[in-house]
Amino acid sequence: MAESSWDNNRTSRPAKNGMPTWMKVSLGCGIAALILLCTCVGGSFYLQHKIKQDPKGFENRIKGMVQKKIEGDWNFLRRAIEQINTDEGAKALYAANPKLSQQYPSEAQFLEAVKGWRPELQPVPEAMPDLDSHDLQYTQGLGGGWLSYRFPNGKHVRLAWDSKKSTGDPNSHQLIEFTVR
Repeated sequence: MAESSWDNNRTSRPAKNGMPTWMKVSLGCGIAALILLCTCVGGSFYLQHKIKQDPKGFENRIKGMVQKKIEGDWNFLRRAIEQINTDEGAKALYAANPKLSQQYPSEAQFLEAVKGWRPELQPVPEAMPDLDSHDLQYTQGLGGGWLSYRFPNGKHVRLAWDSKKSTGDPNSHQLIEFTVR
């Protein structure tokens, strides 16, 4: 006669010993979170200590790092201003940055705008202005960035670019905006 039990009277499985997998994963995540928390707290105490030791030196180090980051974009702005001083240079700049057509639909419109700006433009200094001055504004993000400089006569030049580089040069941008106000 056939057995009515599905396992044919086989012995049941032995009980598992130790922690279940979900508990091991939870414990590992908890330990990782604790290590991260301790690292953040310890790092903040260390940073506070360094700032209190020499606040001016710390500020100068941070400014130096920021200026080094902006330096390539500053030189790009200087080259762009120098380039628009001639019609040939302005045409080359417009041709190298096809996204400027969103702001200036034709090369003729860009040249007309540039000719209006030239009397107001002054030479851009080689040295970047101090970051504490309000002559320089800078933003950089994943989608691109912009740089604005105020000339001594009060006029502002603003360059905005997308995240794609126009050449192999890391300090070369694909301009989407060029304005002087």
